[in-house]
Amino acid sequence: MVSSASVIESNMNPTYSFTSNLFSVLPGEDDETNPACYGKELGNWLCVKFKELGYEVEELIPEDWGWCVMCRRDSYLLWVGCGSLLTETAAENFDPAVTPKPSDIIWRAFAEVEIPFFYFKSHFLSMLGKLDTKTAYEKLDRELKQILEQEPGIHFCEEP
Repeated sequence: MVSSASVIESNMNPTYSFTSNLFSVLPGEDDETNPACYGKELGNWLCVKFKELGYEVEELIPEDWGWCVMCRRDSYLLWVGCGSLLTETAAENFDPAVTPKPSDIIWRAFAEVEIPFFYFKSHFLSMLGKLDTKTAYEKLDRELKQILEQEPGIHFCEEP
């Protein structure tokens, strides 16, 4: 078990950065995202973990920055983002025709809650203090951190 996660504060929400040989880059997976934006295997692994915790996880969603594990879609969206950065050496020698090795990747995961702009009722309820997204977000973030910390194949690190 890892004693503490490397966390980057981004808009007050932590991003967990780590290395791991548990996840590979699938050939062509960044065709669905952007060049060198990986995380599909990490996302699939987290889908299983969150289903085990009782979330009704939907299919993994490709985004331009990586992969989205949608955990709740109700009056707000509750999801986990999975992405990657190349190590400094891998970034300097990046060749889009070559699939990076797991040792070339810094994996990233973060929890997020959002109310899409067209969820008018949810925005109204939130303004009245009748829609609590903070508790759901904090629970998801705590569970994400715990999942990552309990996996011996994950080693937290600083981003390059």
